[in-house]
Amino acid sequence: MTTPEIVRVAGVLVIFLALAGLMYGGRLPALLALPTMAVLVSIIGGIPASQIVTEVIGQGAFRLAEAMVAAMLGSMLAAMLDKSGVAASMIKRAAELGGDRPLVMGFILIVVIFVLFIALSGLGAVVMVATIAFPIMLSLGLPPLLAGSLFLIAMSAGGVLNVQNWQFFITLFTVSGAQQLGQDQIRPFAMPLAAIMLATAFAFLLFEWQRQGRRRLWAEPAQESAPSARWWAFLTPVVPLAIILVSDLGWGYQFSINAALVIGLTYGAAASFRRGPGSIQLLSRSAFDGIANVAPAIALMIGIGMVLKALSAPQVVELVRPVLVAITPGSVLGFVALFAVLAPLALYRGPLNLWGMGFGLAAALWATGVLPPGAIMVAFLAVGQIQGVCDPTNTHNVWVANYLGIDVQHILRRTLPYVWVAAVVGLIIGGFMFVRH
Repeated sequence: MTTPEIVRVAGVLVIFLALAGLMYGGRLPALLALPTMAVLVSIIGGIPASQIVTEVIGQGAFRLAEAMVAAMLGSMLAAMLDKSGVAASMIKRAAELGGDRPLVMGFILIVVIFVLFIALSGLGAVVMVATIAFPIMLSLGLPPLLAGSLFLIAMSAGGVLNVQNWQFFITLFTVSGAQQLGQDQIRPFAMPLAAIMLATAFAFLLFEWQRQGRRRLWAEPAQESAPSARWWAFLTPVVPLAIILVSDLGWGYQFSINAALVIGLTYGAAASFRRGPGSIQLLSRSAFDGIANVAPAIALMIGIGMVLKALSAPQVVELVRPVLVAITPGSVLGFVALFAVLAPLALYRGPLNLWGMGFGLAAALWATGVLPPGAIMVAFLAVGQIQGVCDPTNTHNVWVANYLGIDVQHILRRTLPYVWVAAVVGLIIGGFMFVRH
């Protein structure tokens, strides 16, 4: 590399670190940091001004359009589960099964939360489920830190199988309508990773229960805010995933993720239907509230799309390719070692956080061809569990800590060892699946 090229690569690195630091310090939100990074990287990369305006900004804003639709549909489904009483009924049925046996109750709630978040996502869904689950957990004597951490691990485990989240990776690795990564590649890794996270939740409950002990806390019972749901409505959260799994069997029908979410919405509306004007309006109210709830995430996706366009531009790709090729390992052992050691960089909107600098790094790794799409998906999905459970900058972590009266940093310190081990196991499994030997 020539001296000017080295200076430009260093400039790109400085931009990454500077913006990550601003986000870490809370001085610049990701909503502004990502478009800023896209423009500055484009300038340093030598992209003409006209191309920055028309492609990086103009086309980049819609780069993740399909993922935006998936986010809206998933949020609609979450709102429906709330308004129809399905989520509340599932939690209360679990409480009835557990009785006054806190460990049994904990295991049951782990499974229920896991199943719910196969379909649910967003802070609204967290508030909806947690305000029902936490009073039950606390009244049975689970310490607040244990209850909050357990909820977050189970939630993240369910999110691994949330087909709405799969769409992010599918859209990321799509060029000119051609998919470089499909559901058939994500599913074989997502299933064992979800099982690993579920096992992590069980292990966390067992070990931390012995460590923290039982503390009786008499909490107010959850208020009845929705009618009890019929048993067949409980299937609503898993309908989209079931459709995807069945279509992957090759029976002649191949459903997209968005189509599966629409079918899930339709099933939920039908299963929750009752006579009266309220049921008739259930679907429309769920649609309106769902879109409103996911609006901040969609706004963030606009900035992410701009970063993707900037980092996938030929000028930028050729500039950073030599550096990425030099530092990225091609063996399974090197792949696992690199991302296992760097896994904490998923915290605080760091470079391995898909909701921070991560999308830019993922796009650069893919655009330069140093790792196949499947390996990049494995790295960010496995390491992303640390972000989903432990990151103090997550809005759901902040809400959980505030609700339970604990320090959000305590959640990080308590859960990180468990989730880090789970992420490494996921990296090992995914490495043998996708990394060249």
